Amino acid sequence: MAKSLTRFHSWTKPLTGAALVLALGFLPALFGQDRDWGRYWDQHRGLYTMLQPGTVVAIRTQEAIDVERTDNRVFSGIVDQDVRGDNGRLAIPRGSHAELIVRVARDNDLILDLESVVVNGQRYAIKTDPNRVESERDYSVIGSILGAINGGQGQGRAVRLPRGSLISFRIDRPLEMGVVDRGVDRGGYHYHDYYGDPYRR
Repeated sequence: MAKSLTRFHSWTKPLTGAALVLALGFLPALFGQDRDWGRYWDQHRGLYTMLQPGTVVAIRTQEAIDVERTDNRVFSGIVDQDVRGDNGRLAIPRGSHAELIVRVARDNDLILDLESVVVNGQRYAIKTDPNRVESERDYSVIGSILGAINGGQGQGRAVRLPRGSLISFRIDRPLEMGVVDRGVDRGGYHYHDYYGDPYRR
């Protein structure tokens, strides 16, 4: 029995050492993620100054969406679950207001996209230059839809979603804090006409 235990301990020592080295190897990556999020944390306001790519946000629609042709209309949503940064701080509280918009994808299909999120009065969106006229089409979306949407269609020749639909987006482009909404209200709806041609950002 003693010989068996000796053999067991001698066999596990290298394994324990290897596991320790492997674990220590992951620590810089883990702390690196914390530093990345920490770099955007504004301690005075208790907010992140930027929401980073890879962040997943679950949004519930507050109105029905039925679009066969994009016209830059903005649709309202609400964040369904708390979203935290990698360092554990609250990035987007549940109940935060969100804007959704239908864009045109590369294949000319329509696609529902995340437009902005408002956290404690601060609007997070893509920062663009209103005076810049782009010569090339930009098909980039802000948030990729994760998984299927029960009872609705978030992409295709049309976008149709009933009110109360739950959509999870993974943010693909950084959203900066404090971006002003330059949209206009028309006929009881909100539009982001500054996009102009829906193929152009």
